[in-house]
Amino acid sequence: MAESNNIIIKNARGYIGAFGSRIDKLANETSLAVGITIVPAAPYHITLITKDELRQLTTDLSDKIDTLNENATKIDTKNIFSLGLGGDPKGVCWVVIIWNAGNIFRKKYGLSTKQFHITLSNTDDHSTDKSLYSLRETFLTENLDLNTLDHLVLSYNLSDQYDQVFIYAREMCNRFPDSEKSWLRLADIARRNDQYKLAMLAYARTINLLNEQGNEKVQEYCSKKIFNCASIYTEWGCLFGENELDQIPEELKRYLLTPWSQIIRQRFVNIYSDEQPQFNQNPREHLIMPFTDPRGRHRNLGKYL
Repeated sequence: MAESNNIIIKNARGYIGAFGSRIDKLANETSLAVGITIVPAAPYHITLITKDELRQLTTDLSDKIDTLNENATKIDTKNIFSLGLGGDPKGVCWVVIIWNAGNIFRKKYGLSTKQFHITLSNTDDHSTDKSLYSLRETFLTENLDLNTLDHLVLSYNLSDQYDQVFIYAREMCNRFPDSEKSWLRLADIARRNDQYKLAMLAYARTINLLNEQGNEKVQEYCSKKIFNCASIYTEWGCLFGENELDQIPEELKRYLLTPWSQIIRQRFVNIYSDEQPQFNQNPREHLIMPFTDPRGRHRNLGKYL
């Protein structure tokens, strides 16, 4: 059993869960907001591994189950987020929770991602959806700060809900355009979705935003991904092939359709002076170079090469 940020992860009555004053605080804040006065008999908690799952793991892992219990106590609990009330406050209800470290741990042991929640009622229904879609109120991302929105993106990514991941990553970039984290998330998602031009430009913006902060490891990562895109899939920079401009969300064009800085250009000269990308462009395909004017307004014009 270990305690971090007033949260304890322990085996309780055959399941592993997160308990503590911060869990109580999340539950009490939601209960107070919606007028729930009944306090459940069991202590507030977030179930990490259910009884059935733990029994199966005990059988599968045999003598390694003690290691699982020990590793569970080391899971990061700093980033546990409440999204609000789910269910019926007059019946079965809960707090919808994002806890990515918990789901990363579950996947490590072959378990599916879990819809984490804190049960507020005395009864529970384990067959009910307890995800973001179960929220009583309309979910508005504009109420979320950067860190919470980032963890929402990671949550959907862990659940392989890639369409939703892309929507929230775009929202991150639009609301927090000066955060390198926003563009790095978008770049990785775009690359996985085979949107290589969008990925390249988002990685480039990440490098620009990181330039004054250092973090050479992330810049090197972005550089390698850009080079991979240019080697196999697309032309450099804002030189677009047929239909590639469609990859760029309209609300993000003013951030991405800009000339690459000397910082990025010099970076590739230094790193890849002995290696050149080998992307073979169809000679019959016209290329377009859109641009954004100095006032930040995108003009739907291009120079065909």
